[in-house]
Amino acid sequence: MTDPKRDEKEIFLAALEITSSVERDTFLAKACGADAELLARVNELLASHEGSLGVLDAPPPALADGPTVDQPPTNLIGTKIGPYKLREMIGEGGMGTVYVAEQKQPVRRRVALKIIKPGMDSRQVIARFETERQALAMMDHPNIAKVHDAGTTPLASP
Repeated sequence: MTDPKRDEKEIFLAALEITSSVERDTFLAKACGADAELLARVNELLASHEGSLGVLDAPPPALADGPTVDQPPTNLIGTKIGPYKLREMIGEGGMGTVYVAEQKQPVRRRVALKIIKPGMDSRQVIARFETERQALAMMDHPNIAKVHDAGTTPLASP
């Protein structure tokens, strides 16, 4: 027996990769078959995703005499990225660095903010990061991080 949530997730993620609306509609019709409820749920997810561009998705502003991607700041503690103020670094891996950040607007909360390291922003890494973001956004479990926002820093780091 197949898991309907898994099918929904797989169809949604595959549909995100299709940029042409005609090709996407054709794919969805084939993937969902006669299951109108599945098609409706996937279309709802796609509509929600398309309308969920956050503050970090805006193009980065032009930098005047500031650090560049080639010369990133060495200490980001205290830096504001969108509505998030970085408080402390909690981890660093091969792909990026994770910070505890505080958000005050529109809600007050502490979050984890993952920033890709400069030089690691290839199309392949960004695609992997986007896939990770989409997968996390669809999951609801107390031991899995929730995604609230995603985008690019003023230094153009994802």
